[in-house]
Amino acid sequence: MWRHGTENGDNAAMQVPWRKRISRLLRGRARARVLAAHGLGLVAEARNGTLVVDARDFNVSRHLLERGEYDWAQVTLLRSLIAPGARLVVVGAHIGSVLIPIARVSGAAGALAFEPSPRNRRFLELNLVLNGLAGLRVQPGAVGAAPGVVRFTENPINSGNSRVSVAGEITVPVATLDASLPADWPGIDLLIVDAEGYEVQVLRGARESLSRTRALYVEYAPEQLAEQGCTAAEFAAILGAAFAHAYAVRGARVERIAGPLADYLAAHAARGTRFDLLCLREPLAGG
Repeated sequence: MWRHGTENGDNAAMQVPWRKRISRLLRGRARARVLAAHGLGLVAEARNGTLVVDARDFNVSRHLLERGEYDWAQVTLLRSLIAPGARLVVVGAHIGSVLIPIARVSGAAGALAFEPSPRNRRFLELNLVLNGLAGLRVQPGAVGAAPGVVRFTENPINSGNSRVSVAGEITVPVATLDASLPADWPGIDLLIVDAEGYEVQVLRGARESLSRTRALYVEYAPEQLAEQGCTAAEFAAILGAAFAHAYAVRGARVERIAGPLADYLAAHAARGTRFDLLCLREPLAGG
């Protein structure tokens, strides 16, 4: 479910003008027809890996096809935090554009991915095979505060924006992270969460897991948190209780958050705000 940009950028689906959304939808359908009746996707040879992408998608897939990379500055940062044999968990793995280059470092055996969108998950599983990571475990469904089911919507023109929604056209199972981790794992070296506003729900069901997590990389989008009935204050409280150090990540720029995380997030809550947070037990080298 990956789709990053700069703070206050034109990223949120609700901010894209309706004419542009309709244009993208029509162009996406036209591009999909190129695949004929039985085509599944296009293949991008990118820095992130050899990836089958959705012809209709105007965000992640478009970046991979036109630029040959996606979120590479963030991928480089995250790869620097782990070593071979690291325990890696990705909640909202999308088609694998971030997961795959990081799992190439950690190895497939110690990695676990979650993806609730059936269409995205099909691409993800194909891409894992294409990149020699077929052994990486992919768990279908969402991650939340308690087990159950939720309604979910798949976005055809921005597949990374597929999300939990009361108006969703499908239902998907929900599991907690605490109940999903392999019993023999001593902890998590890197946990990545991109759940389109559902992040607080994910973290509520991961209290025990967070206590054994060395690094957490999570998206912050206050509008999306509010859509899911959550607040930035609760978000900050959960993170602050588990980690001693926090950094705001905007592309290649990494900013150390010196004061209380709650104050920082409250000061960055304008409409359209979106950036990532890197939370650590130990400070970044040199920072």
